[in-house]
Amino acid sequence: MMQRLAISSALLVAASCATGSDSGVAGGAPAAVTLTRVAPTVLLPRSVVIVEGVNLARDATHMLVLSGRAANGVVSQTVPLERLDERRARFTLTEGAFAAFGAGSFSGSASVISSNGAAQSRGPALALTLSLTSFLRPALQAAGDGVVFLNDGVRVEGADLLVGSSEGSASAELSGCFVPAGQNDPRGDCSGAGARTVSAQLPLEPDPGKADLVTRSVARFAFAPSIAGIKPGRFRGTLTLANNHASGVVTRSQPLLVQFDLQRSRLVGFDQVKLSYGQRLAMRGDGFIGDVRDGVTVVRFDGQFESAAGSSRAVSFEIVGTLRSGHLIETVLEGQSGIASVVDPRSESGILRGKWTPTVRYGGESVEGDGMVLGLEIGLFKQVVWLAFADDFAESLRPFGLRLADERIRRRVLEIVRRDYQGLNIEISLEEPKQFARYTRVDVAGRDPAGLGLDGYDKAAVKDKDNAHVHEHLGGAHALRLADGRPGYGGLFVESLLGFSKHPPAGVASSPALSDARFDVIFDAVRRDRGVPASAAELVAAPLLSDTAGCLAASADRALQVACAARALANLVGHAVSHQLGHALGLADPYGAADAVHNAGDVPRRLMDRAELRPFGERAELDGEGPALFCFQGYQYLRGLLRGGPPAENAQDRPSCY
Repeated sequence: MMQRLAISSALLVAASCATGSDSGVAGGAPAAVTLTRVAPTVLLPRSVVIVEGVNLARDATHMLVLSGRAANGVVSQTVPLERLDERRARFTLTEGAFAAFGAGSFSGSASVISSNGAAQSRGPALALTLSLTSFLRPALQAAGDGVVFLNDGVRVEGADLLVGSSEGSASAELSGCFVPAGQNDPRGDCSGAGARTVSAQLPLEPDPGKADLVTRSVARFAFAPSIAGIKPGRFRGTLTLANNHASGVVTRSQPLLVQFDLQRSRLVGFDQVKLSYGQRLAMRGDGFIGDVRDGVTVVRFDGQFESAAGSSRAVSFEIVGTLRSGHLIETVLEGQSGIASVVDPRSESGILRGKWTPTVRYGGESVEGDGMVLGLEIGLFKQVVWLAFADDFAESLRPFGLRLADERIRRRVLEIVRRDYQGLNIEISLEEPKQFARYTRVDVAGRDPAGLGLDGYDKAAVKDKDNAHVHEHLGGAHALRLADGRPGYGGLFVESLLGFSKHPPAGVASSPALSDARFDVIFDAVRRDRGVPASAAELVAAPLLSDTAGCLAASADRALQVACAARALANLVGHAVSHQLGHALGLADPYGAADAVHNAGDVPRRLMDRAELRPFGERAELDGEGPALFCFQGYQYLRGLLRGGPPAENAQDRPSCY
């Protein structure tokens, strides 16, 4: 009689699923997951198993059910999955689980149970066959095409390779002779002039095209300088693959005769045609090196700088590139090195024209590569800003009854900040800048972590005159307390805006100076504690308003109620973002006293006035009270810092700062 085997889920390791999406059926069970693949199908102790399918929703937990026959008996097992995205999840097979299944084959099915706390769903079963083994012996069939550059990824094709560090590691072993270009080894025993004996072991990595680790047949190793140095030449010898199991067992393939011709490093181009301060310059080519272990790549420029002011001068400089791969090095335009050693990127613009030549240096060797003539425009200084909406931002909209208006409000906030900084050389985005290493990040969060009810706070410990910092983070916790004694938390805190209400929800204090009955006229209809929160259907029906005219008139028009609340809240947040960003740029009164961070006095529509002097109506842009503006002298200061393009249409029609 066959023994039935039950395996504890504690034997399998997986992280819990993330939450936050609105996928699935509202108020019911989540959509059922349809599996398409489970891989790899050959498993070892500690193997990472990838599960692919449809409907792996973020707002549900997912459990993989394995049912069938294993070497040790009949298995019916539920395994928690770690969700990677809506189509992929994974789990790790522990040594205990492997022992319970037993070495051999598993034949059965897999399905997924999904739960969102309210109900469960179970997807259809996928027929599945697995092979469990304690070790694998690799096979090698082919390696590269014979032509390599330094740090090239040489593709190897074979079978039964270890994948993922949890199983152990796979490596490539080279043994033979390297002869530099222009020399020879007439006796064939590596005794010729300049010839060197090679014995190297290189780590094997899964092929980038197979990054999910499900294949055991394709991998790459880097043709590193440690193999034979950096001079062009030819390697002849053997290549062997080794599996170094986590258990300590080492298995090897049969050796394969190989020949690799190492080429001279070369530069082939830049990703950018225009570069400004703080931006990354991506230099493409072949044969780049660049860490402590394997040397450095230096790119030399010889040519002319043609200034936008009309002058021209001969310049030369060297860039020590940061290695990203054998085909990519990067540098950042900043400081006083590289390009910035001959051009001031904060005050000059123009074009560099000339030859860019790479040189690789390793140990005592230095080899000049093949360069090329390129032009590179140096643009005017530009401030890059990332509006980083925190994870709790959307949830902070719930007390306002606008949780589902998240994207609508974000888009309007971006529109407001871009409007307020119109006419300035500033780039504002909702996405983290990828091409820039130096930028200002403004966090838009839900709750004031200091518990002071502030709607925002500038974290800078000192006033940033002339935007000297550029790279700032208005968010998180600062170790210092600021001059007024308050904790140095930066960014914006949306829940604190409920303090404008005459009857705020529990836990929020009404602001004696700023509470306004008009706030309640606009928000009471949708507030969670006083009205009915806006539904997804109501938000679709709500028009995108161009202003808040009509929002204060008593109206039973639900679409207008929702539209007005969403726009007013976005206006409040956008106003606060623009104000805090102004502080990061040195306002107000940049050349005044160190503690002069706001405009003196009380003048309507001045963006950098103190908080208690910027009333709700002005911030929400009601009854013609807004929008607030940078005062005249403040805007001229910003124009001097961030030159480029025509000024805003209302550049002259602004209140004075004094």
